Amino acid sequence: MALQLRRRRPTTTQEAPPRRWTWHRRGTGTGAVERKPPRRRRTRPNPVSAMIMMAGWAAAAVLALGMLLTWGDANPANVLVDAVLDTGGWLATPFHDVFTRTDPQEQLYINWTLAGVVYYVLARALSWMTRF
Repeated sequence: MALQLRRRRPTTTQEAPPRRWTWHRRGTGTGAVERKPPRRRRTRPNPVSAMIMMAGWAAAAVLALGMLLTWGDANPANVLVDAVLDTGGWLATPFHDVFTRTDPQEQLYINWTLAGVVYYVLARALSWMTRF
């Protein structure tokens, strides 16, 4: 006999709806076992872990925006474009020559993508570790 998870029906019309789940054997009304469905434990992020996660998102966003500006051939003499590319270059410095290509734009895309993924994963791990 397979067990089926379903809500218990109230015995009277004035009884409040049940809050617990019960296990019933199919085909019979007997043999009910009180079981709660497994609950997922959620933790609220504290301000430190939220700041770490925001820094990881910001680093990944700056690198993605820099790649987008490079792909779109944005004017590097523009102050905003220059600031984004300089910040992205600084963030991607540890990953500068991880992959070398003959095309400099292709090398920028690969290395900056790697840098963005690493920063996001690091921020995610550090944020998780500081939640407890």
